[in-house]
Amino acid sequence: MGDFFQKLANWLESQDIECIKINFNAGDRYFYKKSLKTFDYKGCLAEFPDWLECFLVKHGIDAIVCFGDCRAYHRQAKELAREYGINFFAFEEGYIRPNYITFEQEGVNFFSQFVSHLSHQNINKKVHRKEIYDVQNNQTKLMKSIVLYYLVWVLFSFQFPNYQHHRGIRPFKELGCWALSTLRRYKNKFIETKCFNRFIAGYSKQYFVFALQVHNDFQIRVHSDLQAMEKYIALVLEDFSQNADKSTHLVLKHHPMDRGYRNYRNLITKLAKQLNIENRVHYYCDIHLPTLLKHSLGLVTVNSTTGIQALFHKIPVKVLGRAIYNLPRLTSQYELGRFWLNPGSVDYEYFSFYREELIAYSQLNGGFYGISPWMDEYQKVDSVVESLDASVELLKP
Repeated sequence: MGDFFQKLANWLESQDIECIKINFNAGDRYFYKKSLKTFDYKGCLAEFPDWLECFLVKHGIDAIVCFGDCRAYHRQAKELAREYGINFFAFEEGYIRPNYITFEQEGVNFFSQFVSHLSHQNINKKVHRKEIYDVQNNQTKLMKSIVLYYLVWVLFSFQFPNYQHHRGIRPFKELGCWALSTLRRYKNKFIETKCFNRFIAGYSKQYFVFALQVHNDFQIRVHSDLQAMEKYIALVLEDFSQNADKSTHLVLKHHPMDRGYRNYRNLITKLAKQLNIENRVHYYCDIHLPTLLKHSLGLVTVNSTTGIQALFHKIPVKVLGRAIYNLPRLTSQYELGRFWLNPGSVDYEYFSFYREELIAYSQLNGGFYGISPWMDEYQKVDSVVESLDASVELLKP
């Protein structure tokens, strides 16, 4: 959703790289100008591999680029890429935030090859840190892009009758959820802030955080065992009631991108009462995450990138799912019950090494709803190489 891939295509074309775009619905098509090569896929999901196979051969494709690698169409594209020896790349939200987006070959998140790469790196090597620019991500642009995407998808859905969306819900419901999300955001802005400030003043360094994630995100659906946030909420609350010190509290932090889709307050209240911990359990959504983390004893997460943020703030982390940062020198490798009593400490020297390697390996200084300084950086690199080549030519006898 949005014009990022239009800009990417323009940049690639300026680098003499031919770009072809496949649209799966009218929302995809809306943000991509007709001046560039586009093709609409209107068949069903089951027929897509055969169609794509012919497409790859006909157009001589040597690289496939997707947003994410778990959507049904993208999984099929990835399999064909392997079969034909074609490079497969995936963009994703930044592992490091803000000011970064993720770009990897072969796969992202737990399908990433980064851990294997990291095992061959020298922790003592000097890393050249690049200048990082504020990418000016625009929340208003994000919201407009979402509304336009789903609106156009709905209005012209008759043109793509076989399209299957990865979220599994209809576009009208999506629009309704985003409208509800906006209302809840403004409501939380007035209600949660004062309540949260009082909580921090009274319970700093006396609580743990459980970071909730988007209910139908592939991090939950693919890269975790329980595959449902409700199940993880029940697991964490029960374990906390049985094993945590009676003086400690637990904050469940709702994911803002899931604000309009899910509200777990009733579930959390019901479970907390059953477990007799209702006075020690708190539920927030739109609060300042760094403040929440820095005043906590530790973070529990399925596999959210919030874990990397917590480590950055030297807050111990316990991972329940599968994550590229769940490594012995980074996160707690003990059972959750032991984590409540002894969260340990962060090996910050190793985390700094990990973070710098992760940035160099997979992070681009840019935003999907902001600017993309990384494009200028690569153009500068090309210019330097051309200058060096020219200098070499002049020095030749």
